[in-house]
Amino acid sequence: MFNLIPREEKFFDLFERQSENIVAASRVLREMMARFEEAPAFARQIVDLEHAGDTLTHELVRKINTTFVTPIDREDIYALASRLDDVLDLIEAVSDRLILYKIKAPTEGARQLAEIIEQSAEETDKAVRCLRTLSPFYHKHCIEVNRLENEADRIYKSLVADLFENEDPVAIFKWKELYETMEEVTDRCEDVVNVIEGIALKNA
Repeated sequence: MFNLIPREEKFFDLFERQSENIVAASRVLREMMARFEEAPAFARQIVDLEHAGDTLTHELVRKINTTFVTPIDREDIYALASRLDDVLDLIEAVSDRLILYKIKAPTEGARQLAEIIEQSAEETDKAVRCLRTLSPFYHKHCIEVNRLENEADRIYKSLVADLFENEDPVAIFKWKELYETMEEVTDRCEDVVNVIEGIALKNA
């Protein structure tokens, strides 16, 4: 029973701080698409959030290794910490490539995917916050993240199909990489909520 599990709240604090970082980075990415003339400044903000996320991941790993009894299984803590870190890394990869590839302006498709990333991050954050009490509301957030991932996948496939009508192979390469990385962010959000669902079912 969950009420017999020792209440080591620090793990939940760290998970929630990491999901806050993900939401913040997703909002900066969406804003970056809207105000692309300021892209380098937004990219620096995302790098700072990613570095803060790395610090939290290291703290989680340290805490696992120094805590005798953890509130949930150690492998689940590792899995959740790793999946959250993946989401943040990929958001940073998107912003980095926008600068690296010298993108002049984002496409409408990129803006759409950035909005879906932000929504996925927000729903993922809500699911993470259900862990502390194992609130059954986690399930509706998981369903919404899955729906958003399907929507991102649909948009991604349509955008890539349209790309190959472009005669410029360099543009095809750049945008295919960008769209792929953006869609992968939503995949990793889905991974996060899948871990949460597994934890909830195991401790129900």
